[in-house]
Amino acid sequence: MDATLIYKVQQALDSFIKDKVLSLNNNDDVVDTSIVLSFQAPDNEFTTSLGSDPAINCYLVGITEDIQRRQSEPPRTQINFTQTHRTQFIEPKFVSLTYMLTVWSKNPQQSAAIEHLIMGYLIAGIGRYDFLPEELLLTQQIDISPYGIRSQIFGNEYSEKVTGQVWQALGSTPKATILYTLSLPMPVFEPVQLPIVKEINKLLDNKA
Repeated sequence: MDATLIYKVQQALDSFIKDKVLSLNNNDDVVDTSIVLSFQAPDNEFTTSLGSDPAINCYLVGITEDIQRRQSEPPRTQINFTQTHRTQFIEPKFVSLTYMLTVWSKNPQQSAAIEHLIMGYLIAGIGRYDFLPEELLLTQQIDISPYGIRSQIFGNEYSEKVTGQVWQALGSTPKATILYTLSLPMPVFEPVQLPIVKEINKLLDNKA
């Protein structure tokens, strides 16, 4: 397994929110480009450090095994043309990274309006994607084909309890929260090489 995978996913998520969800680095910006994106804990130190620009906080609050995805993924094989082999992939473990997304503004008159507007763009933008875009994974050298990184918004029936516990632990005032989960594969076996000749013989034997 790539020990830097979680870090690389964070970098891909950073680009995803800036470039795809809010289009902060494009000419056709949907919102003001002066938005800060932070992955730090949204504690009192974070709120004190906020400047005049609104901020999106994307805090990793949980790492769990995604057993359901491992059980539901179909068996996969991939042809390796350079070595004339077919590679059979043994299903990896799937790990869920859960991020707590919040929006912050210190605007004295319009903080609520600004936060709600950005939150709406986040929900609409993130909700368009079932998987993180492949080009973002390639940029961060994340090689997890053929599985991809699946995304889920709003969490599950336990989400409200989880966010309440996080706010209590941080000692911060609770805010409107989006729970955003990314499910990614963690390889546990090396691929098994199956020569194509053996597969051909097996098919011919079955037809005999």
